[in-house]
Amino acid sequence: MVERPPRVPEMLFGAIGYFLPRLMFLNARYAPQVHWGDVALALDGLHGDPANASSAAFWDEWRARWVAQAHRYEQLAVESSTAAGRTRALRGAAACYHWAEFMDFGDPGRKFALRCRIRECFLASTALELIPGMLAGPHRVPYWLVLPPGGRTADPMPCVILCNGLDSMTEIEMLSLAEPYLERGCAALLFDGPGQGIHVGQVPLLIEMERVVAALVEVLRADHRVDATRLAFLGVSFGGYLALRVAQQLGEAFDCVVNLSGGPRIAPFAGLPRRLKDDFRFAFHGGDARDMQARFDALALEPAVPPCTEVLSIHGALDDIFPLPFLRELDLAWGARHRLVVHDREAHACLNLINECVLQAADWVADRVLPARQLMEVP
Repeated sequence: MVERPPRVPEMLFGAIGYFLPRLMFLNARYAPQVHWGDVALALDGLHGDPANASSAAFWDEWRARWVAQAHRYEQLAVESSTAAGRTRALRGAAACYHWAEFMDFGDPGRKFALRCRIRECFLASTALELIPGMLAGPHRVPYWLVLPPGGRTADPMPCVILCNGLDSMTEIEMLSLAEPYLERGCAALLFDGPGQGIHVGQVPLLIEMERVVAALVEVLRADHRVDATRLAFLGVSFGGYLALRVAQQLGEAFDCVVNLSGGPRIAPFAGLPRRLKDDFRFAFHGGDARDMQARFDALALEPAVPPCTEVLSIHGALDDIFPLPFLRELDLAWGARHRLVVHDREAHACLNLINECVLQAADWVADRVLPARQLMEVP
């Protein structure tokens, strides 16, 4: 009897439908990325209760299956007879390790170990020019300056600083988001702020991330490859909230700021889905519902404080994490310095339209930081 090929169980689609476009994310050229076959192989015959996809048991099995898929890729890397094959296999392993751990909040040590494997696989595979650095201070902040492929020129180039959300990984989502800027001739600066990227769950997420960003701007001002008079900043999800803070507190350092699905206020903690509550608690090192709501209240931005640069916000009308009405209030207060683009049928991060949103945001930034002669050059 011939067995059917692996496939995602039908009942799982309803339970994890929100996550599927997140798994595929962007059509990345350099960032690690999974393929549909990885999803099917990882989830074929998953025994966790699809009706309870917020439970720890479900995500324990999810993690184990994605780790197994990562191991397949690592074995492919060992067996490959070419550098190109090893590179592609290691990127596949890095992506699978990320999707193994991204909703795992039960054990900080386990999550950290998996995130270290992501970084190890990625650094062993990348063909990009990554210039590493480390900010000193109470929390060491690693960063990479990424230059466009073949992008070393006599002239300093503009640069976009990109900021993680709660559960993203710098070399997965943030590098994917950086690629459109690299393609347009901009450098990109990727960083793990305290409580972000590889540090998530190890230390509490730093809310005053503008302090780290200010130090990174000074790094760029001292780098001859970068024109620090032509800088942009982009944050996604909670990083979008941080982008709004940067626009208020540090906007004079940037030609423009992009907020992808952040907002000035978070929805009430009690109404968030269970797994998202776990995500916020894990990142903030928070306590019970009362403690978390107090933290949310303290985060609220005051719309009356204007930005010091131009800001583009892209948002889904159905976003249940950063409710649209708060962003509309900010849009009204910020006037001509804020452009709000709303997608009526999209939820948080506009995942069905993420490719369109990223393309439009990158063009908007390029219009502000690139010379006119570069805007229509073919990369």
